[in-house]
Amino acid sequence: MSDLDTRLTKAIELRDHLAGASQRILGKKEAAEKSLADVDAEIRSKNLDPDTLDETQTMLTEAYEKAVVAFESDVSKAQKSLAPFMEDNA
Repeated sequence: MSDLDTRLTKAIELRDHLAGASQRILGKKEAAEKSLADVDAEIRSKNLDPDTLDETQTMLTEAYEKAVVAFESDVSKAQKSLAPFMEDNA
């Protein structure tokens, strides 16, 4: 077998290997796209927009923080109001 035949054989083997790798990559891409579509559908089923999910999360986090601060304040006020009537003044 000549050097040219050997090079051709190696090139064909590489082409076949790359074709297989390309098919595996395509399969992984299609699976990832399906997973993304499933996640988008789940988000939409909860009446949220996947494109503004970060903003929604920020808004909800801020609202949660405000609610916790308000709750802590209310509990503190209740504690102060009840302090004169409590035996241990905890």
